[in-house]
Amino acid sequence: MQTPSWTISAWRQLKRGEITCEGALKLLCNEQGSLNLALLDEEVCSRFFQLFPGQTLPPVIPLLLWQNCFYLGSPVAISEETVQQLCDRSLSDIRIVPITAKSYRAWHHGRSLDMSQIHANPLLDPLTGEQMQEDVGETTEIFLAKAEGQLERIKAIISSALRHRASDIHMEPTEGGLRVRYRIDGVLRNITTLPLDIGRRVVVALKVMASMDIADSRRPQDGRIGEQYALVGQDGDLDMDMRVSTLPCVGGEKAVVRLLPRQNPFSTVDRLGFPPKALATYKTWLQQPQGLIIFTGPTGSGKTSTLYTSLQEIATEDVNVVTVEDPVEYVLPCITQTQVNEAAGMTFAAGLRAILRQDPDIIMVGEVRDHATAETAVRAALTGHLVFTTLHTNDAVGAIPRIKDIGPDTGLISDALLGVVAQRLVRRVCPHCTEPASPNPQGIKLLGLDKKQIAQANWQQGKGCSHCFQSGYLGREAIVELLEVDDRIREIMYDGTMTQLHRHLHKVGFMSFRNAAVEKILSGITTVEEVLRVLPRSALIRHSSSDSDYIQLLPNTPETPAIAAT
Repeated sequence: MQTPSWTISAWRQLKRGEITCEGALKLLCNEQGSLNLALLDEEVCSRFFQLFPGQTLPPVIPLLLWQNCFYLGSPVAISEETVQQLCDRSLSDIRIVPITAKSYRAWHHGRSLDMSQIHANPLLDPLTGEQMQEDVGETTEIFLAKAEGQLERIKAIISSALRHRASDIHMEPTEGGLRVRYRIDGVLRNITTLPLDIGRRVVVALKVMASMDIADSRRPQDGRIGEQYALVGQDGDLDMDMRVSTLPCVGGEKAVVRLLPRQNPFSTVDRLGFPPKALATYKTWLQQPQGLIIFTGPTGSGKTSTLYTSLQEIATEDVNVVTVEDPVEYVLPCITQTQVNEAAGMTFAAGLRAILRQDPDIIMVGEVRDHATAETAVRAALTGHLVFTTLHTNDAVGAIPRIKDIGPDTGLISDALLGVVAQRLVRRVCPHCTEPASPNPQGIKLLGLDKKQIAQANWQQGKGCSHCFQSGYLGREAIVELLEVDDRIREIMYDGTMTQLHRHLHKVGFMSFRNAAVEKILSGITTVEEVLRVLPRSALIRHSSSDSDYIQLLPNTPETPAIAAT
C-alpha cells in the first residue's frame, strides 16, 4: 500500500480506509514512543477534552478515536482505577499508548504557542512544573509542530531563532532534507532537518515572502521581509527587517536570512568592550574636527555596531552627519543615510561626491572598495570633515598597506589618517553557570603568559545551562586592536617598511589584539579556547625573523605582557 501523505492526519486516513487502526498508531508513534505531532488531529483532541470540562486530567494526548475507543498517549504510568474513571466519564473505551516525555512536552507547548508572538518567558515542564532545561532544536520542533502551511513554518523558524538570540538562519538542502541552522553568538548550531518535499516548498514560500522570482532557481537572488512580532514576557512589539539571500547549489537552493531588529539596538561607546586605555584614545578621535578613522575586520566582527554607536555618540543637533551604505542596516535618528544603488549609478564614489556638496561635518562611507572612493574619502578628511570608513583586513596594521595600495598619494593618507580600529567578537562566559577552570597549557604557551599572570588570573568557564543553551557562553564582547597614527608612524608610512612599523609598534606598547585578549582571559570574561577560535594565530604571535630584535623591548607587565619568542 502506498504511504499516505504525512500532511493528512492519521485519524482522517483511518476514516478514509487508507490504513488500519494499527497502521495509524504506528504512523503516530514509533517503537521508541516518539510522536509524529504533524499527524495528530485537533478534532480528536477537542472531542476528548470537551468530555471533561474544568477537570484535572492525567498527562494524556488523544491520538485516535476509533469504534468508540479513545487511544491516549501518556509519558507516565496511569493506574487501572484512573483509566476506568476516564472510561465511565467519557462513555467510551480507553487504551493507553506509552510515549516519551519529550513528545508530551512538545505537544503541550505547541497547543499554547501563538506563531505571531515571540515568547521571551522560560518554558515550564508540564510534567513537573519546573523551568525546562531548553534545547534549541527541541524548542524549534515545538514551534514547527504547531505550524500549518509553509508560511507558518517559516514564521515558526524565525520566531524560534529570535527567541534564541540568533543573528542568522541557514536553510541548506541535503540528501536527508532541508537542514536548518541558527548562528547564535557567532557560532552555527544544527537545529532540525525538514523532510525533502517540505523543505523545497519552504524555500519557495520564503522567496515569495521576500518578493523574489520563484520561477528562477538558477541564479542567486536577494530580498527583504518586514515582520512585526509581539514579544510575550516583555513590553512592546519587535519589528524585524530580514535580509534574504538564495544561492543555487547541489540539491536545490540554499537560503540565508539575516535578522535585523528595526529599533536601535546600540547603547554607548563605553559599553562596546574597549579596554580603558583604548577607549580613552578612541574618544579623542571622535572629538576631532577632521581626519580619517578606518574600521577593519571580517564579516560579523562587529564593525557595523561600533560604527553606528560612534555616529550616534557624535550626532548632535549642531553637526550634519551623512552616510552612504550598502545596504542601510539600521535607521539612526538625526543622521542622513543613503544607500548604494549601482544599477542607478549610485556607487560609493558617486554618493561620497554628492555628500560633499551637502555641507557635511561628519561622513560615513560603508566601505572603501576602489581608488576613486579612497581618494575622495582621504581628500574629504583633509578638507575639514571627520570621515569613518571600513576595510577588510586581518588586523589594524594591515589597513596601512591596503589603503596605500588603493588610495591616493601616501603623503595625503598619512596626513589624513587618525587611526585604525580592528576588532573581533568573542563569546562571554555565561554568568549563570560559570565555574573555576584550569588553564589551557597550549593556549598559555601560544599567548606567552608568564608565571605571575597565570597565578593571578581568574580562570573561568561555563559548564552549560538553560540560559546559554548548554554552550557555556552568553552574549559577545569586542576584542579591539587600536592603531593610533602619530608622527613616527606617519614617517614610516611615507618612506618606511612594514618591518619598521612592527618594530615601532611593539616598542611603544601597541594596543594589540593579543594584549586585549590576554586582559579579557585573565579577568575571566572569556576563555583561551574562544580567543583561539576567533583570532588568527598571526595576531597572537608573529613568526618572523625580525621579532627577535625587539622582543626584549616589551615590558613584562599585565598591561603589556611579553610576547613569547619562538
